[in-house]
Amino acid sequence: MEFFQRLFSPASARAELLEELAVLAGRNQGLVDRLKRHAALTSPNIKTGLEALAEKEELHVKVIHSILADHNVWAKLPEAALHDGSNNWARLSGDLEVIGALAAELRIDAMKWESVDEGVAEKLLQLAVEDDDRESELRKLALKCDALALD
Repeated sequence: MEFFQRLFSPASARAELLEELAVLAGRNQGLVDRLKRHAALTSPNIKTGLEALAEKEELHVKVIHSILADHNVWAKLPEAALHDGSNNWARLSGDLEVIGALAAELRIDAMKWESVDEGVAEKLLQLAVEDDDRESELRKLALKCDALALD
């Protein structure tokens, strides 16, 4: 009986959600690193936009880190991308996939946190909404790249 009490206790649910959030923080930091790396490879007008997006995403990382710090949990390290792409369009398309997946995961995590901590849920939902807007910004930048041009 004690096993099931621990399995379904609020403390174990919180610990599991914090673990998921730690992984998400690492993935978000990975996106920031990708955007910065890709900004250096693009033309000046696209570079400015990517750098601005990276700065905004760094604020998301700080918010998630603050949530984790409140619970004495460390963020996971970001995973390195296996292949960035052979041209700007391919690189930014990969970034679009990452930010879209992050936004979706933030929405799901916000829903999971509602029963545990409404304050955290609201913060995560706000981050997801902001990522949706940033996905549109990134899509506009990607459309400026020529899909057939190799760097």
